[in-house]
Amino acid sequence: MQLTEKIHLLKLDFEITLSPEKKLQRFVNSIIIFGKKIMLIDTGAKTSAEEIIGYINSNGRDIRELDTIILSHSHPDHIGSAAKLKKLTGCKVLAHVAEKEWIENIQVQNAERPVPGFFNLVDTSVQVDSFLEHNQILKAEDNITLKIYHSPGHSNGSINIKFEEDGILFTADSIPLKNDIPNYDNYKDLLKSLELIRSQSGYNMMLTSWTPPLTEKQETDRILEEGEMYLKTVDQAVRTNYAGNESTALEFCRKTIVQLGLPPFLAVPVVDKAFRSHLK
Repeated sequence: MQLTEKIHLLKLDFEITLSPEKKLQRFVNSIIIFGKKIMLIDTGAKTSAEEIIGYINSNGRDIRELDTIILSHSHPDHIGSAAKLKKLTGCKVLAHVAEKEWIENIQVQNAERPVPGFFNLVDTSVQVDSFLEHNQILKAEDNITLKIYHSPGHSNGSINIKFEEDGILFTADSIPLKNDIPNYDNYKDLLKSLELIRSQSGYNMMLTSWTPPLTEKQETDRILEEGEMYLKTVDQAVRTNYAGNESTALEFCRKTIVQLGLPPFLAVPVVDKAFRSHLK
């Protein structure tokens, strides 16, 4: 989807394997900047590389023109194709330093954050060539300036990006989706990052990893409010259920999932980890 003369949004479908019988259909957005060279923001799952290459080809360009990949964070549905694309093109990979270990050693990420079907989403680590900092300015093109905002919570090194001249704010996974998988590393940091997003001005389009482009302030205000209220509802449920001693693994997680009215299959370690971040 073409957003401006040079900025495109690409929806990348993938699935999470919960069990041999149960698969969860998901998607993630990637941003492609067609300048003198090509810049890519997020790479989807490992199955997304061919779709990215095909989209670039369909716009009369070649994957060998890819110069830079920016990773909004280290989770497998965002870094899944990075290693393959870097191998094909020799491009630079940029991310926040707090994401370095999980990008460069996916075995560590899987051990510390065991997403179901992890290696179906990403199977190869990739080296980060340069680290992004809060308030850093990047020039993607003479008239395309990117401003980086460190927005921890969903992950420790999550970033948001503002396209200054084009009035676009990309929030990646920083805004929780109401009634979706509770999937974040630090509850309190995520609330602070929502406040940072609220404080932003100078944009007329919001892009997230999981919605179409949002161009109405009423709509962006709504998803921010719903995301914050969902987090606070989760917080109340966690504080009700995470008390005493567990008699079985994930017992508190299951109780919390039931209270929230979420599907029972979401009682998994990565969700338990998100819940436990409320108690820190």
